[in-house]
Amino acid sequence: MDNCEHYFRNCKLVSPCCNNIYMCRFCHNENEDHEINRFEIKEIICCKCNQQQNVSNQCIKCNIQFAKYFCNKCNFFDDRVERNYYHCDKCGICRVANDKKYFHCDTCNTCLLFDENHKCNKNVFDNNCPICLENLFHSTRSSVILDCSHTIHKDCLDKQFQNNKFNCPLCRKSIYSGEGLKKMIEYIDNLIQENPFSEEILYDIKCNDCSSTCQAKFHPFGMKCTNCGSYNTSK
Repeated sequence: MDNCEHYFRNCKLVSPCCNNIYMCRFCHNENEDHEINRFEIKEIICCKCNQQQNVSNQCIKCNIQFAKYFCNKCNFFDDRVERNYYHCDKCGICRVANDKKYFHCDTCNTCLLFDENHKCNKNVFDNNCPICLENLFHSTRSSVILDCSHTIHKDCLDKQFQNNKFNCPLCRKSIYSGEGLKKMIEYIDNLIQENPFSEEILYDIKCNDCSSTCQAKFHPFGMKCTNCGSYNTSK
């Protein structure tokens, strides 16, 4: 079986836009100055016998199956059935379920993890990740909705954490909330108590969480909002 870094399949795509041949749409987009329209793909090439043919899941010459999962609406092939692909007619594309339960929210206009406490946010993923700028709706990478209602790739968010950045890259509100935010504040409180700083000058600061302005003494670990207690502040 031929494959690329994106999918495992036994066929290549004939690009309707430029007639070039690639294993998948991502391979095409990474090597061309334009993007392929997956829905306009009409022909594929068998990786075993090189027969060019109309899109289907079985070669008309050697009868090989192109992939264990095939969607004739998306022209999508992949052998990794453990990803539990499914086609969502409302999204208009195939989604990855893995071992989780998803549902389509008409207001959010996307498939989401089943959650009884789900809060709707119109067209929530109809934008680009603020870190890598990839479109979130069509992305194959997992995305998360922050408490501020902004969206971001999960792996991009993890990199934010690794770089000690704990606020939304768009609105600057804390990523943590509730008990998580409380523990973060207590952690910084203890750090400051264990590492006193001699600076006595008061600085005007603005809190990115409650939007209030106040004065606080400078400390390398952070300046605390006197209104809500958050350290998510700026001078």
